[in-house]
Amino acid sequence: MIITRLSLKNFGVYAGLNTFEFNGSKPIVLIGGMNGRGKTTFLEAVLLALYGANSFAYHESKYKTYGQYLKAYVNTADNSLEAYVELEFKLDPTTNERYLINRSWSGAGQRTREKIVVKKDGEYSVFLTDNWSLFVENILPSGLSNFFFFDGEKIAELAVENTSTQMKESIKALLGVSVLDVLENDLSRIISKVAKNSENHMATKELDLLRDKKNQADVALQLSDERLREIGSQIEENQKKIEKARLDYSSKGGDVVTQRQDLFTQRSTLKAQVDQGKEQLIAVSAGELPLLLVKDLISDIYWQAQKEHEAKITGYAIEKMNAMAKDYALANSAAIGSVKDFIDFVQKKSQEEGIEFIYDISDQALYLIGSLLNNKLIKEKGEALRSMAVIQKNQAKINEIDSYLSVDIDENALSKIYKQIKSLEAESIDLQVALEAEEKKRTALHGEAIRASSEYSKFVEELLSNLELNDDSDRIIKYAHQANSILEAYKIRLQERKVGVLAKTMTTCYKKLANKKNLINTIEMDAKTLDFIYRNSDGYIVPKESLSAGEKQLMVISLLWALAICSKKKLPVIIDTPLSRMDSNHRISLITTYFPNASDQTIILSTDSEIDHNYYELMKDNVGDEYTLEYDDDNKRSTITRGYFLGEKYDNKTNQTV
Repeated sequence: MIITRLSLKNFGVYAGLNTFEFNGSKPIVLIGGMNGRGKTTFLEAVLLALYGANSFAYHESKYKTYGQYLKAYVNTADNSLEAYVELEFKLDPTTNERYLINRSWSGAGQRTREKIVVKKDGEYSVFLTDNWSLFVENILPSGLSNFFFFDGEKIAELAVENTSTQMKESIKALLGVSVLDVLENDLSRIISKVAKNSENHMATKELDLLRDKKNQADVALQLSDERLREIGSQIEENQKKIEKARLDYSSKGGDVVTQRQDLFTQRSTLKAQVDQGKEQLIAVSAGELPLLLVKDLISDIYWQAQKEHEAKITGYAIEKMNAMAKDYALANSAAIGSVKDFIDFVQKKSQEEGIEFIYDISDQALYLIGSLLNNKLIKEKGEALRSMAVIQKNQAKINEIDSYLSVDIDENALSKIYKQIKSLEAESIDLQVALEAEEKKRTALHGEAIRASSEYSKFVEELLSNLELNDDSDRIIKYAHQANSILEAYKIRLQERKVGVLAKTMTTCYKKLANKKNLINTIEMDAKTLDFIYRNSDGYIVPKESLSAGEKQLMVISLLWALAICSKKKLPVIIDTPLSRMDSNHRISLITTYFPNASDQTIILSTDSEIDHNYYELMKDNVGDEYTLEYDDDNKRSTITRGYFLGEKYDNKTNQTV
């Protein structure tokens, strides 16, 4: 199906006659417009033309009646109060067979009635006019239209913890599984009708009661599952609120208030440690530490004293040797010339070195100076540095605590936030209790459903074994029950096979779009509940709450894409506000991958901030037709022009039109 033309007369913000013609050979149609210019109205016009009162846009609106809905969309600019929407399309792109549906109405009277005209290949068709609803439901059932015509802002609403009931029913319909439910219900009605005339009326009546009991148990179980999902969503939402409130509480100084006494105690301890460090530094400074300032001078004194000490020892040695030489000569009556010569040499050498005695300090003083240089000053310096480091470290912590304590805190605002946190925490406890209670209830209901199903099946077997096949009614009842049993088994097998294909297709679509390709490796779908399960490359389940809002939206788009592929239907895709809540990487994936391949015709309704100049350049090779919606403030109406934001300039820094 390819839409070739949409005409709007006095519809919504479109005053007078406005016509969109789509003749391009490329898959994308780009319609640009600022907010309030008529993009959503375009989408609603297509839905109205196709489905009338069955349009999901009408059902989701605030209007109680279809007439009120139509009347609300009449543009009164020309005072005619006459409006219509007209849609022309081709079912098969390879042929020229065209269909045209026109819905017109007037807003002048008390009651609003619409007139429908359907043409095929330009000729009025009585059959199609009278049976349009039946015809369009065969092309694209209204229950599935939100898979092909959707609002990007609402996509995120579908990204809930589990697949919604409406979505599940739509999936069943699209996969052709729901027709089995219809057949099963029809067989059940036949059984009930025939049983009234059967000789085994009492037995079949009891069978009806057992069937009702079984159905009621199944419904109760489904309701409990829905309740569990609802509570799970409430718990998730409650947790988000708690986290936000705690962050708000912390940002407004709540943590400081809570820890104020601890901070005061910690500050006192640190202050005592600083004072102790200062006392230690004073004690060290009162000793030898100041001599570090003249360490080089002390070192010079030490080396001079060392030389004086050596010279003095040498002098003592010469005097002693002279005395001993005389004693030796007297005792031995021998000449001591050579010995005397040596002593004179040593004395002369010592005199030549000319050591000047400046300090003439004692040996003990020399030892003390050496100890001071080589030990005490080094030790005192180390202790001083350690004390200073402790003082600086603790003072820095004191300054940090002082900055916390000096924060200007609004106690009243904090008190309100604190009460909110406590209220949310209490609500969280209540929800957890409700969840546990519902889980217990679900366990009991599951047991009841199993018992009711077993009871029903057992009674059916007994009844069928006792029926006399000579009676036509009995024969109908027996074979109808057998057909129902076969249908039940077949439905489960068929659903398992089809959802497997859907999940595999969805995985492929998601991997084409997602930039975090390692986050989710496979998508599975529970064949009975139709809930999706996400697994990473290691096979572990990825919780849905761990996905960002943009990733959840991308997941739903992957589902819509997969459903469109699996449906085998060649239908156009219309996307209003396509890139909401998405980061730049996800936007590029949609623009380059999804839009060109979503369908043979993809109509995108976008603002200039979504599809800006840069994104337009990425997709323009796949764009066939372009329109811009322009609004006339004086006349309060929108008109259409060819080209995407024709005549406007883009600011590449802000990605905005100027």
